[in-house]
Amino acid sequence: MTRLSNPIENIKNHYTVVVIGSGYGGAIAASRLARAGQQVCVLERGKEFQPGEYPNQPTEAVKEMQVDLPGGKHIGSRTGLYDFHINKDINVFVGCGLGGTSLVNANVSLRAEPRVFADPRWPKDLREDIDTLLAEGYRRAEEMLKPVPYPQDRPHVRKLQALEKSAQYLNEKFYRPPINVTFQDGVNHVGVEQKTCNLCGDCVSGCNNKAKNTVLMNYLPDAKNHGAEIYTQVSVRRLEREGDRWLVHYQLLNAGQEKFDAPTMFVSADMVILAAGTLGSTEILLRSQAAGLPLSDKVGHYFTGNGDVLAFGYNTEQVINGIGFGDRPPSQQEPVGPCITGIIDMREQPVLDNGMVIEEGSIPGGLAPILPTSFAAAGKILGEDTDNGIGDRLKEKLREAESLAHGAYTGAVRNTQTYLVMTHDDAAGRMYLENDRLRVEWEGVGKQPIFQRVNDRLEEATRPLGGTQIPNPIWSNMFGHDLITVHPLGGCILAEDAEHGVVNHKGQVFSSSHSTNVYENLYIADGSVIPRTLGVNPLLTISAIAERCCALIAKDRGWTINYDLPSVPVTPTEAAKVGIQFTETMRSFFSTQVKDDYQKAAQQGKKDNSSLEFTVTVIADDLEVLLNDPNHPAKIVGTVKALAISADPLTVTNGKFNLFVQEQDQPDTRQMRYRMYMTAETGQTYYFEGFKQIHDDPGFDVWSDTTTLYITVYEGDSSNNPVLGKGILKIQPVDFIKQMTTLKVTNAENRWQQLQAIDRFSRFFAGTLTEVYV
Repeated sequence: MTRLSNPIENIKNHYTVVVIGSGYGGAIAASRLARAGQQVCVLERGKEFQPGEYPNQPTEAVKEMQVDLPGGKHIGSRTGLYDFHINKDINVFVGCGLGGTSLVNANVSLRAEPRVFADPRWPKDLREDIDTLLAEGYRRAEEMLKPVPYPQDRPHVRKLQALEKSAQYLNEKFYRPPINVTFQDGVNHVGVEQKTCNLCGDCVSGCNNKAKNTVLMNYLPDAKNHGAEIYTQVSVRRLEREGDRWLVHYQLLNAGQEKFDAPTMFVSADMVILAAGTLGSTEILLRSQAAGLPLSDKVGHYFTGNGDVLAFGYNTEQVINGIGFGDRPPSQQEPVGPCITGIIDMREQPVLDNGMVIEEGSIPGGLAPILPTSFAAAGKILGEDTDNGIGDRLKEKLREAESLAHGAYTGAVRNTQTYLVMTHDDAAGRMYLENDRLRVEWEGVGKQPIFQRVNDRLEEATRPLGGTQIPNPIWSNMFGHDLITVHPLGGCILAEDAEHGVVNHKGQVFSSSHSTNVYENLYIADGSVIPRTLGVNPLLTISAIAERCCALIAKDRGWTINYDLPSVPVTPTEAAKVGIQFTETMRSFFSTQVKDDYQKAAQQGKKDNSSLEFTVTVIADDLEVLLNDPNHPAKIVGTVKALAISADPLTVTNGKFNLFVQEQDQPDTRQMRYRMYMTAETGQTYYFEGFKQIHDDPGFDVWSDTTTLYITVYEGDSSNNPVLGKGILKIQPVDFIKQMTTLKVTNAENRWQQLQAIDRFSRFFAGTLTEVYV
């Protein structure tokens, strides 16, 4: 399968622009600044999912869930697609993957009501740009995301018809909102093949049909078309200022380096665009602030859930058909439709903050098996039946029994409407670090009067459908009226100065707590900058503000962004091949005093208590080449700790590894070779050369040969420079055990292909050792 992301072993040590995050803000920044001719690097915490790889079964969905709990506890993989953050007052769901939450949202692209921008919490310069730069930002975003209403000539969608019936009963405005979904086959405006929507309803678990216009379908490939490099499974921890450069400290995820408690790696940049989302950007800034970076004291403040409410009209009298296909054949299913196809728009109220929108939704088919029992229990405990009568009650019980017996595609669950509401809260939440993890506090948020008004309106909306209105189960007396949001905003808000927010109207980060001074080359471009609720789906406004930010970045520097479309890939990307990787730690003594003898240098290093330790990940991105090329090449990334060289850990990039290279004129000898470029935080570079000598000597020496590395470190970037020092490193038995657990096959299509790759690699490794020693 063809990938957008680059192999991590190809990452450089410096870029003009590093973009952190790949959701709407990050993808836009990458696209626009690459179009401006800049060298752009995108770092994304999650994995890359392409259509066909999103979970559509319960077991697959569970594997992609991660849950961050109070007390620093974390369940699941840190690269899980479905990222839940559990807090006391409000819980948050976001997407984690290349494309951010665009992978798992409901696609709605609506502009915020103009009155929202009249709020003085927005900086004056931005308020004055509403009809110019911001309007242009909206237009640019729509040009790339291609939102359209659900077409009139497509099959009827029952949940849409039910929502229209609710709107008529409420006597409120109803229409089909623009959604980022494609309804025709073809190659799109950035050279990506897309398919027409198959109406499966699984938008929020990930579109497997190439129909959803996530940023993986537009802005990110456009950035790639213009030369951006994209790296995934890279968790940025903090930012540091070093002279006129930014150091972006990160950890590789799913490589095994955390098993060795390895230090963070870093990449330097002239400019950093922080776009890791409301939670991610705030967490990175809080951690950077704790490490000494001067910032506004308002980092983490003014968090809002955008007035989100999730509720259900359960067991209505009409078919809703709101459960996605999951793994069921599309040809055998009645259309569900895209997740959201209709809206009851009640925003135009005399008081702005009393406005709300109600949208219908679909539940991913991967959750279907748990829905009948879950809804039956919630309806009994929390539900409010909107119609009465013995006959009606009997019909409801029969439908409920049908769902419990025959599944979610029948009976009560088939007749259940999902409501997604956005309104206005007071944006008074606060994010902070606890045990180095982000937490959200917002006492009493669910008891704000607006949420009771929403609940009352939803009960009215359910009444014409003849169902039982079920509020969000945690919005109850039992759970203290807690909330859940899928639209977190704020935490790094736009403001006039550092006393009121974190960034100025351009998105530049304030460099103190009490002034308008900023870091000229540090920007934030995501939902965290929005200072209040929007009262509608926020993706288009986030995109418009990010577009405006990029336009101002270019204007201030005399750069020109070429907005011409279509764009096409510069060169066809090859499909990723099956590879293999492992992580290794070696340590012992190293000396800068002895430069001509490994053994004497190691002895001197021990005497001087001068150690050197590395943790590196060896990556062969093509198993065939590793096994069959005479040089058996792979690449290396990682870190080196050596106080004799640098007070801080050095980052290894562009490293080269050779497995079992045959020595000339020595047929019974093999070498494992390590050549690494090391960069210190100061920018100073060093060159590392090492080898393991595999040769059968008297006695049992296979362990010592394969775990002993003779090293030389040179000043500068090559072995032509003066020698800085020598030493001998060893693998400790406990580290070897950990190393075995990091062996991993990459880009395998299935479990059988993984097992085959491990078997071939193991046979080659063991066979070579047998050839030498036996």
